[in-house]
Amino acid sequence: PSQAGEAHVTVELRVLGSLRLSATDGRDLESLLRQPKRTALLAYLAAAVPRGFQRRDTLLALFWPELDDGHARAALNQALYVLRNALGEQAILTRGDGEGALSGDVVWCDASAFETALDGGQPAEALGLYGGDLLEGFFLTDTPAFEHWLDAERGRLRHRASEGAWALAEGKAAGGDAVEATRWARRS
Repeated sequence: PSQAGEAHVTVELRVLGSLRLSATDGRDLESLLRQPKRTALLAYLAAAVPRGFQRRDTLLALFWPELDDGHARAALNQALYVLRNALGEQAILTRGDGEGALSGDVVWCDASAFETALDGGQPAEALGLYGGDLLEGFFLTDTPAFEHWLDAERGRLRHRASEGAWALAEGKAAGGDAVEATRWARRS
């Protein structure tokens, strides 16, 4: 456990391919993964673009469209409370009453690391993180806006992975390594 005010990565969230959540201090976070809506909220906070704070109104529409505003806000507050208790006090950030975010200093996520590596010109590192589609095999019922976001993000990230593989293939071909160029081209 860290001291109050001290933040460092203590949770690893893998959302590309099979969903996995682990803590560096050995805490069992598996029970959180058995709560689909809270898991989806965690994944959204970790992977949504642009990164950082997300508006509560957006979160309410994504996850609790069937509830009136008061009940939806209560459900969101309860979900954030559960996430904060499971992941650590510093993991969930709030700004005023209107925005929430996941602390990248506490929670490492493969999706954001994947995009950071691609944006930094490191496609091999990025593709090492790409374990498959975003939240592969995961779905929520009665959340059409979340499902729409998830489908769009799956496609966008798949396209980015393909572009990274193609960039590696071109680089290997330019360097005269036809075998590796072919291997990466097949992944694109």
